[in-house]
Amino acid sequence: MYTEKALQTIYQAITPNGILASSIQKDNYAKVWSRDSMMTGIVGLLMQDEKIIAAHQHSVITLAKYQSENGQIPSNVSFNGKSPEVSYGKLVGRVDATTWWIIGACMLIKNEKNQQLKTQLLPQIEKSFSCLKNWEYNNRGLLYTPLGGNWADEYITTGYTLYDNVLRFWALQLAAEVYENKDWEKQSQQLKSLIETNFKKDNLPEEKYHQTAYQKAPEKPYYFSHFSANGYETLFDMAGNALALYLDFNFDEDAFENFLKSLHQEFQHWMLPVFYPIIKEEDPSWKLLENNYSYDFKNKPFHFHNGGSWPVFLGWLCLALNKKKKTEISNKITDQYEKLLQENDFQFHEYYATNDLKAEGTQKLCFSAIGYLLMKI
Repeated sequence: MYTEKALQTIYQAITPNGILASSIQKDNYAKVWSRDSMMTGIVGLLMQDEKIIAAHQHSVITLAKYQSENGQIPSNVSFNGKSPEVSYGKLVGRVDATTWWIIGACMLIKNEKNQQLKTQLLPQIEKSFSCLKNWEYNNRGLLYTPLGGNWADEYITTGYTLYDNVLRFWALQLAAEVYENKDWEKQSQQLKSLIETNFKKDNLPEEKYHQTAYQKAPEKPYYFSHFSANGYETLFDMAGNALALYLDFNFDEDAFENFLKSLHQEFQHWMLPVFYPIIKEEDPSWKLLENNYSYDFKNKPFHFHNGGSWPVFLGWLCLALNKKKKTEISNKITDQYEKLLQENDFQFHEYYATNDLKAEGTQKLCFSAIGYLLMKI
């Protein structure tokens, strides 16, 4: 029943131009978003759902069509008016729109074994990688993301972010496999090494990006969320860590599992926060939150990016844990989410407030539907 409800939510968001973030006509959601449509399409590929795969191909081609001159893939494309409206980000550009598109395109090519599509998309993929290379800014290997420059567009992550660099690694790895490109394979391995060396404390002799800040950073049982010229931010970023775990980055898996259990103990439920710890008004980082929004302020403590629980990234976390045979926590997360879905009439809300488990945000969100499907794959 739960799986069918999730699939129906996705099917309702399918259009001739691709998959919408939600079928609900609210704010920016009824658009073909790169990250939302690509993640949804990837889940369709993992499940071998023909209807979603066909829609995914439309999403890939639509986004490629509106690639910018510098190689950037649109954050979203809207077809609600007389002519398409293309956005690369309002307050700031979205770095992960480009990386998710490469990942989604390469997974589609790999699945479909379509030589024509493979040839057709190669110039756009090459152009996208060129754009990402420019976004290093210092030619040292790590991608640099501006404040608000990825899915957590109203949050404080900025600089060398775990999430964006892990996605770039995945994009390079997949493209190298699909196109049998040795240079991309070499770049992917170099990037993986840079991430493992700079986003967690170790005893390795390799030079660090920011040696002074690195020495001051505390040890954590997970990869740090981001760092920049002014130092490290050692927040837990569920999305970045879930993807890193899934992609076989170096982890102390037992220590990471114990950390997740400690979050459960603190919050007394398994709808774990997407970022932790939660930023309060008295914290210095609050200043980065209070003005960073487009429609209305959502990042109250325990809400939205600021400690809200997002089923989509709980789904990626469960997928990674299941891959590593760590099924105890993933089963508990799935059970908790199923209970909430039933209590909220299977509306697949955007997120849940972690202080009271109240369903919040936009409903019928493909993000939240695929979160459940990822838990069950």
